[in-house]
Amino acid sequence: MLSFSSPSWQSSLISASKASKSPKSASSSKPSVLGSGRAASPILPRLYLSDLFTARSESELTRLGITHVLSIIEHASTFPPSIPLVTAHVAIADVSSEDLLAHFDETTAFIRNALAENEENKVLVHCFMGISRSASVICAYLIATSDMSAAAALAFVKARRGIVSPNAGFVRQLDAYAIRCHNMGGSAKAPRARIGSGVAARIRWLKEAAVGASVSVSAVTALTTPGQNGETVDVANT
Repeated sequence: MLSFSSPSWQSSLISASKASKSPKSASSSKPSVLGSGRAASPILPRLYLSDLFTARSESELTRLGITHVLSIIEHASTFPPSIPLVTAHVAIADVSSEDLLAHFDETTAFIRNALAENEENKVLVHCFMGISRSASVICAYLIATSDMSAAAALAFVKARRGIVSPNAGFVRQLDAYAIRCHNMGGSAKAPRARIGSGVAARIRWLKEAAVGASVSVSAVTALTTPGQNGETVDVANT
């Protein structure tokens, strides 16, 4: 399990965020590392955060090499049939009273298992705008697979996608999830997912750089994967 003991890794990411807003960065033809609007933002190696429109774009899914899509949105999304995707869906609205916490273990497992299956898999997590619901799910994944607090996880994700801003209810639920995962005053310690070796290496690099400078997840649809003849297979019942 990785430990984020360095006090400077977060400030390093925030500095990188400020640097991306410089005139030089603004004039660049390359997309900003912060990400905004209709673009997928790389949060960790092979893990992306986006809006609905990007998640349904055949050209973007192909360009990024996405193999798994996790939808955190009211209604199940449809994706290009030409791309074989494993998908999962959490039907939830972006309101503070929604219980997203109840789904964090399952969404974390979906991401973890996809990345651990092989080195080629790439996961895209999306909601409608890639600002609140999907960002919260990725924060929960970081909390469960590291020693990040909720605030640290949110700062990490926001440094990679500047428009990230979970609603107040989801922020409180991330705090509760961190307490449960890290047993900071909580009761039983929740089992942590192991972060993939590639992800671990990337986070170690960030720390060292800072020092030197369609299944429903719980109550929704079913996880599906293409069968041998292109049919949908209900993985939950296999």
